[in-house]
Amino acid sequence: MDWNQFQYFLKVADRGNLNAAARELGVNHSTVFRRINSLENRLNVRLFDRTRKGCVLTEAGEEIFSTVQQIEDQMFDIQRKLLGKDIRLSGNLKISTTDTIGYYWLPPYIKVFKELYPEILIDLDIQIRFTNLTKREADIVIPAVNIQPDFMVGRKLAPIYFRLYASKPYVDKYGLPATFDDFPSHRFLFPNEALATLSASLWLKKNVPAHCVVAASDKLTTLFKFAQQDMGIAALPHYVGQSDGQMVEIMELPDDCHRNVWILTHPDLRNTARVKAFMQFIYQQVKRS
Repeated sequence: MDWNQFQYFLKVADRGNLNAAARELGVNHSTVFRRINSLENRLNVRLFDRTRKGCVLTEAGEEIFSTVQQIEDQMFDIQRKLLGKDIRLSGNLKISTTDTIGYYWLPPYIKVFKELYPEILIDLDIQIRFTNLTKREADIVIPAVNIQPDFMVGRKLAPIYFRLYASKPYVDKYGLPATFDDFPSHRFLFPNEALATLSASLWLKKNVPAHCVVAASDKLTTLFKFAQQDMGIAALPHYVGQSDGQMVEIMELPDDCHRNVWILTHPDLRNTARVKAFMQFIYQQVKRS
């Protein structure tokens, strides 16, 4: 039987509808629909009930779901173990990171790394959620966290300082807020519910009146673009705000709002030559800077 069909089955079961599964798999809706129908015909059983809210596992689907998940885990385990013995300094290296790190912090390092290792193809994947290394969604993760996850290995690279920034034209028009008491007369750009757990988001909600919020986004880079358009004040990582000479630093957020850049990988991949080369390179470069 074609294992790919079971991968489609797992994605639909996990996401709950065909469209979400298609986006995750990088295919169109009709491809997922055909693969699921083909699998159901081959097994001669209905795996999903199609409802208005999405796809719900039938009793037969529930019975095989956990088994298929275990098989998938075993296949990923085999892939990781084989990759861990790969000694080539060539091939694809998939790196998952956040939008601000990927757009503003990481590119200069990648440029130098590519000069040293031209045969390693860097595939940069920008994500909001935490990447699943166990399922080979990436080889390396460079997140903004304060605690290293137990199931990964790696190092802390550099601190991220969150500060309030606004454009010079905005400051010329509205002035600088000297204290929290001045916030009600200013306009703010907020992270939305996708970033609700971000310490900077919690600080903003606590200190900025709701009527002051003029725009929101699930990406800090979007808030930066809004701020560049003179729309208001945004809480941004220091390396983002400092990248534009027209931005004015207003104030630094408290220590508990700051984060750290880490570089992490799965234990099975730590000795893969291209993974090891990139992790050692980044650590050495940051240490020198």
